[in-house]
Amino acid sequence: MRYVIIGNGGAGVRAAQVLRARDSEAHIAMIDREMYPCYYRLRLPDYISGWKKRESVFLVDESFYAENRIEFRRGERVTGIDPRNRLVRLEGGDEVPYDRLLVAAGARPRELGCPGSALDGVVYLRTLDQADDIIRRGRESRSAVALGGGLLGVEMARAFNEMGLSTAYLIREDRFWPQMLDAAGSSLVERVLEQKGIELRKEEGIEEVLGDAGRVTGVRTTSGKEIAADMVGVAIGVISNLEFLEGSGLETDRGVLVDEGLRASLPDVYAAGDIAQALDLASGEHRLVTSWLNAQRQGETAAINMSGGEASLEAVIPYNVIVIYGLPVACIGLDLPPEDEGYEILTGDFPRDGKYRKLVLRDGSLVGATFIGEVREAQAAEALIKGKTDLSAWRDRLFEPGFDLRRALEEARS
Repeated sequence: MRYVIIGNGGAGVRAAQVLRARDSEAHIAMIDREMYPCYYRLRLPDYISGWKKRESVFLVDESFYAENRIEFRRGERVTGIDPRNRLVRLEGGDEVPYDRLLVAAGARPRELGCPGSALDGVVYLRTLDQADDIIRRGRESRSAVALGGGLLGVEMARAFNEMGLSTAYLIREDRFWPQMLDAAGSSLVERVLEQKGIELRKEEGIEEVLGDAGRVTGVRTTSGKEIAADMVGVAIGVISNLEFLEGSGLETDRGVLVDEGLRASLPDVYAAGDIAQALDLASGEHRLVTSWLNAQRQGETAAINMSGGEASLEAVIPYNVIVIYGLPVACIGLDLPPEDEGYEILTGDFPRDGKYRKLVLRDGSLVGATFIGEVREAQAAEALIKGKTDLSAWRDRLFEPGFDLRRALEEARS
């Protein structure tokens, strides 16, 4: 059996591990345009800020591929796939045959589209090379602007600040991470950012990147204010790397459309990770969930099915955990439910003491949770959401001192 994996990220490497464990004799080839062993992208801001050393970002070392007998074709770009002849075509003209193919090519940053966006000093943070470039630029800079109201945007602002740069953080929405946090949760994070000296500017975007002799000198915001900057970090979302699939016949939308077993629309082709728009059995919709944990779970599920097993994704539950200046934040499931649709939002006496705890119920079952300042209940919350566990028996105890969702989960399983 010849397995080919396009992509060397969390989904691809987890798939390779599972394939090798399940099929000791198979040939496994992995193709990636980068030159490095798999690394943990979420650790790049800590590397930039100086919290972590460069070697700490790697998930596996160089020996991983040889030890698992994986043909690692690094620094190679895939230009297309030929499903009829079961071939993956590379930029240099080579063709790699496959019996089963996993597309785990990930995503790339959405680029800024305003005037000046191509100036030297506009940076993105998705790859290790980009992280190295930001570190180099940081040594020559005094100030920076970060744009983006989500997790990577705030991490970029934090990293700039910890590099010693005067940092302005622009959020185009009315608060931090409005897709997942309500106003109370956002305010706790915003307070920490401002306490650390970051200039937080909400409902502000970039109208123009200003420059001189081809280099960034600042930005003009959508309100007309000019902010001096030697570097502009952009984190306004990602786009799935679908271009090489054009003409293949593979069904795509915002990502590669796959069923609950990660099977794509062509025979023996699977997709996983940031590029996979997977069927969520709970909602009946195909969803992109761009998280490291989701990528690894999808890689494992795809590999089991590629190697003759039978595995299915559970409900696709958003699961995001981040630590911002020592403040842990976890958002699981549906945090901002539609109004007037039978959802019950419980917060007890939170926020208090810099902490927040919010539970979202529907028909007695947990469908979403937010924890700020203390996130030890996050995994239990995810399990309760997936299990559609009725919490009615614990309804009056959910915010009692000393009670948390881990106890409810234990009692539900007993």
